[in-house]
Amino acid sequence: MNRAGGIPVPPGGEDVKVRERLAAATRALSRRRVLAVSTMMLPLAATASCSVPDLLRPPPGLSASVRTLRASITAEQALIGTYQHVIAAYPALAAMLRPFLAQHEDHLAQLKGRVIIPPHVTAPPLPAPSAAAAPAGSPRDALGLLEGAERAAATSQLERLSTAPPAQAQLYASIAASEATHAVALAALSPEAG
Repeated sequence: MNRAGGIPVPPGGEDVKVRERLAAATRALSRRRVLAVSTMMLPLAATASCSVPDLLRPPPGLSASVRTLRASITAEQALIGTYQHVIAAYPALAAMLRPFLAQHEDHLAQLKGRVIIPPHVTAPPLPAPSAAAAPAGSPRDALGLLEGAERAAATSQLERLSTAPPAQAQLYASIAASEATHAVALAALSPEAG
């Protein structure tokens, strides 16, 4: 018995057409096997490798810099809320406090302008700022409340510097300097408000 393409051919049936058909059938069978095996092996290879292929990974979430920006935005909104609360409780302080409030609103706009969220990322809404503390019993106490809030905000901005990209670090440092200046100015205004 002869073999054509690995398949036995009966004696006397060795004409060229039979051999060609048998060889073609063998090649087709081999291609089918290769395709079948490769489709089964691809998922196994993907899960057996050291890392998941990029196409199978879920899209990344918010970057660390965007999360930090969002935290800074929330803090600035809380500070704005505190100013608004004090101004509502003590309208006589409004003329003194509105310039500080306007600067914080500008800071907020600058921070929001730096947030870039890729289209494939669904960002959760920013948390609502916590309720502003009730102003203390006198205008002087209210200014003391704002002074403390400004100092705390400046410290928080400075803490963000170590992990921020250069452009954000510059913004955080600028805002922190402004808030520290506000705290000093508020301390100077406190005796006048008594």
